[in-house]
Amino acid sequence: MNATMRREIDEQVKLLPELQPRLAEAADGLPRACGRILAGGCGDSAFAPQALQAVCRAMNLPLEAKTSMDIACFTPLTDTDTVVLSSISGGTKRTVEAASAARAAGARVIAITCHGDSALADVATRTVVLPFTPLSRKTPHTLDYTITLLSIAEVLRSQAGLADTALAPATSDLGMLLRGAKERVGRISEDHRPEGKLIILGADGDLGTANYTAAKFHEAGGLVTFCAETENFVHGMNFMLDPEDTLVVLGSTEAAVRRGRSVVNAFSSLCRTYLLTTETGHAAPDVILRRVFQLTFMVQELCLAVSDKLGLSLEAPRAGRPRGAEHLEAQTRAMAS
Repeated sequence: MNATMRREIDEQVKLLPELQPRLAEAADGLPRACGRILAGGCGDSAFAPQALQAVCRAMNLPLEAKTSMDIACFTPLTDTDTVVLSSISGGTKRTVEAASAARAAGARVIAITCHGDSALADVATRTVVLPFTPLSRKTPHTLDYTITLLSIAEVLRSQAGLADTALAPATSDLGMLLRGAKERVGRISEDHRPEGKLIILGADGDLGTANYTAAKFHEAGGLVTFCAETENFVHGMNFMLDPEDTLVVLGSTEAAVRRGRSVVNAFSSLCRTYLLTTETGHAAPDVILRRVFQLTFMVQELCLAVSDKLGLSLEAPRAGRPRGAEHLEAQTRAMAS
């Protein structure tokens, strides 16, 4: 039903390996950071650095993942800091403000955007121009997000002093990952009940992927979806569970899978519970990045499957649900303010 989102998801298999060498080359042209590295943006551009935390640890590169508002308003910066800010359009107001605040503090700003002539690029010290054109900005974002993930990962890889091919294996044979992802979430989408809530849990970098998941369901017509850190969920939020709800825990590390399994088992008598995992264990940065892609593919497929099941028209405002135009107008006003 939602052919555009289907096409975007499938296009990742082709575009990610094609763009990796070009993004690596662009990243290697950037100056090396001499202090802290912070990365962020709004929406998906904030979730991507969160999702890359384990990748950064594998590269021995500390990273502070922030939102644009956090950087613009609440984070003290110095002239030794490097701030990586992502925006597909390059015009996201709060992200441009974050870049301006960072530059005013003397920090170096690296912009990641599709538009080298954008407001964000104008403020930034250096810009990585993403070498692709988004297929659509109306459906829950899929291709845009994974390219943002890869571009940020390449910038961080270069800052860590690793070779330009270090992350290339992460983008190999993505078709296999995508096929497996669709199979893994089939039962969850079939069991999902529209009158219930969807709760997505994750820990460490998986919390970034969980935040991304919730955002996709919000974009899919405002489906009621909540996101939380796996451990924090069991300290009060668990009381919101009802029999018609679906609880999904994400896990790509041994600790996350271990805790996720115990949480799924504990609440299985209250609602439908599922554990979505990848392989775990210590690994090189490219292997960990591949796990991030794998989990991301799973939740993209889940969002599309549920949307198709519910008959949602994802390219329409609020996916065709009532008052879509009013919601879109209110969002536009809020983003511009």
